[in-house]
Amino acid sequence: MKQSEFIELLAKKTEHTPQHHAEMLEHFWELVIKTLKKGDEVVFPYGKFVLKKKPKHEARNPMTGETIVVPAKVVPQFKAGKRFKDSVSA
Repeated sequence: MKQSEFIELLAKKTEHTPQHHAEMLEHFWELVIKTLKKGDEVVFPYGKFVLKKKPKHEARNPMTGETIVVPAKVVPQFKAGKRFKDSVSA
């Protein structure tokens, strides 16, 4: 489902406009990003957003076979909670 489709569904279920929901979704992501940048987790009943540290490692270029070093980095991750997993599998 695309974001625009998701926003339209939200608008149909509520008394708010699609523009209102688009703005709210944008504010939601801004807050998630701001919180993760501070080093905190964002926890919801259905799961949590965290930052995962990936160490430096070697990889191989499949075209040339050359070995390269991929630098360490931090990536965002969503960890689904039990409530979410149970809801999806039901």
